[in-house]
Amino acid sequence: TNQLASGDFSARLDLKHPPEMAELSDSFNRMATKLGSTELLRSDFVNNFSHEFKTPIVSIRGFAQMLKYGDLTESQRNEYLDIVIAESTRLSGLATNVLNLTKVENQTILTEQAWFNVSEQIRDVVVLLQQKWEEKQLDVTIDGDDVLLFGNAELLGQVWRNLFDNAVKFSPVGGQVR
Repeated sequence: TNQLASGDFSARLDLKHPPEMAELSDSFNRMATKLGSTELLRSDFVNNFSHEFKTPIVSIRGFAQMLKYGDLTESQRNEYLDIVIAESTRLSGLATNVLNLTKVENQTILTEQAWFNVSEQIRDVVVLLQQKWEEKQLDVTIDGDDVLLFGNAELLGQVWRNLFDNAVKFSPVGGQVR
């Protein structure tokens, strides 16, 4: 227990007798495994978040400086403002992810489950990102029947947004996303 309390999540018990001690040992080991998983999730998230958070801030600062001091055309000014808006939206999404991490830690997000239409969710993502895929002249096709799923719609929605955004981002101009 002292090892676990000091952050060593590999600590395990191997008590066999009496049966109550074996049950305690099993419970302790499950707890240590879950704590280790949560700590790994937290560590990965903090590392990724720190990197992801810094990038849009640097971008916003740079474009704001150019807007303030630059001798820009109206077109350039609008483009830079669009970048600032997009990067601030990205920061907002990162803040939402931090809140979701707290929900995961408290396990409340796992209980926020309901039946929802996955197919409709995917169609909504395609519409949400329509400007991006139209700019790249992508052929986007969605096939399939409606699928109902019992789960957390918000978390799965993030999955679809990330997958489709990456598909658009990494597809060649004029490519296909199916």
